[in-house]
Amino acid sequence: TPGGAMFARAASTFARSGARAPLPGGSARGALSPLTAPWARGFASQVTFVKKIYEDGSTCQKCDFVWKQIEKDGLQERIDRIVVADERDMSSEGVVLAKKHNVQKAPFFVVTGDVAAPAEEKIFEVYFKLKKEVFAKETGENEKNEEIIRGMMRQVF
Repeated sequence: TPGGAMFARAASTFARSGARAPLPGGSARGALSPLTAPWARGFASQVTFVKKIYEDGSTCQKCDFVWKQIEKDGLQERIDRIVVADERDMSSEGVVLAKKHNVQKAPFFVVTGDVAAPAEEKIFEVYFKLKKEVFAKETGENEKNEEIIRGMMRQVF
């Protein structure tokens, strides 16, 4: 149909322009284009970063690396909450979230749904996937490889 073709052209132009569409309800988190990921439309009302503190009180190096990458990417304002999974306190919020979602490694992200689906949560264990699917930003191969290597190094040590 002529209208359908016009919509397809407009949608394609909109996606290439990098424009940002507001989420339903006019949410301020409207940095996602509804064309980016099928599930992302109206989904990301809250992003929680879960980082780990080890039994000896030291911080997780990979968690620190990922947070520095978030800052480098200018996305820290898009993280609504930072939660700690403290191995010294098995009732800490981060440990509870890890158990709830059966997550074995840190850091991870919990992306919570909007008002229409507040109980819907999606877990991201890899920052570059969150960056692409939720924040609609691409990640270079070097960044992906470094995150993967840091994760493997933590398993070895």
